[in-house]
Amino acid sequence: MEPQLQWHIFGFIVDADTMLFSWASMIIVFLLFRLAARRPNVERPHGIQNVVELSFEFVNGFIRENVNDEQGRRIFRLLVSLLLYLLVLNLFSLLPFPFMHAAAADFNVTLALAAIVFVLIHGYGVFYRGAGGHAKNFTMPLWPLTPINIMEAFTNPLTLAMRLFGNIFAGDLLMGIAAGIIPSVAAVSIGFGVAFIASVVIQTAVLGFNTFIAVVQSYIFMMLTLAYVSQSMKPVGEH
Repeated sequence: MEPQLQWHIFGFIVDADTMLFSWASMIIVFLLFRLAARRPNVERPHGIQNVVELSFEFVNGFIRENVNDEQGRRIFRLLVSLLLYLLVLNLFSLLPFPFMHAAAADFNVTLALAAIVFVLIHGYGVFYRGAGGHAKNFTMPLWPLTPINIMEAFTNPLTLAMRLFGNIFAGDLLMGIAAGIIPSVAAVSIGFGVAFIASVVIQTAVLGFNTFIAVVQSYIFMMLTLAYVSQSMKPVGEH
């Protein structure tokens, strides 16, 4: 969807609504962590502590299946933060206010997240394999495949960005259609009374579908990030 608020800074056009919702998502995730750690109850956790601990256990379970404990400690906080940040970011567009905009429906946002994943993949690859070992891994299993492996190093994060952007943008667009075009067309064709009921049903269905997509896409982005980063932590030639 088109941004509703823009800033002009040093000749550049910045989508202000995207920036504001991104910052708001980060603040919300930070507050969740702070509130959960404020008065923790180990024996009987409750409220926000339950939500945060559930996300911790959820992510930690997948980490243990892919990397060892030392590697898992390095990426655990990143993955939990990424999962909750994307979840809040994606759900923003579902709030019933006309100015709400899905920040992940802006390709600049998803591309920036993919760039972070790209740096992590090769940063950890160099850290665990050494620069020479990480470079050598591009020649595995056969050196003629080197160009394909190099291309894959760029396409994996790029597909992360495109997948998240495409799904959230489509959901955002569908919400706009359900809220605007469908009620107008229905009112003309079948009358205002029936059109109102049909509009409520359709918008409720779209809202439920978009909520499902928001949760699933947050999970998929986190899981693929884990898969790519954990692969770069393995010894040279190991898959």
